[in-house]
Amino acid sequence: MFRRRRRRSSFSRRAPPQLNLILMGVGVVAFVGLFVFFVGQSDRLAPEPQEIRVELTDAFKQ
Repeated sequence: MFRRRRRRSSFSRRAPPQLNLILMGVGVVAFVGLFVFFVGQSDRLAPEPQEIRVELTDAFKQ
């Protein structure tokens, strides 16, 4: 006759739908922050530029 409502435990409550968007936003911000950090590290830790010379013979000489 009557349908009984099944009680959920407090541990199995559904997360609010905004939580997924918030977590994705935090993930994107963390990714961009790490990207900027590693670009800065690569600039600071790069070796000093050195001149590289390669002597080539003249290909048009006969």
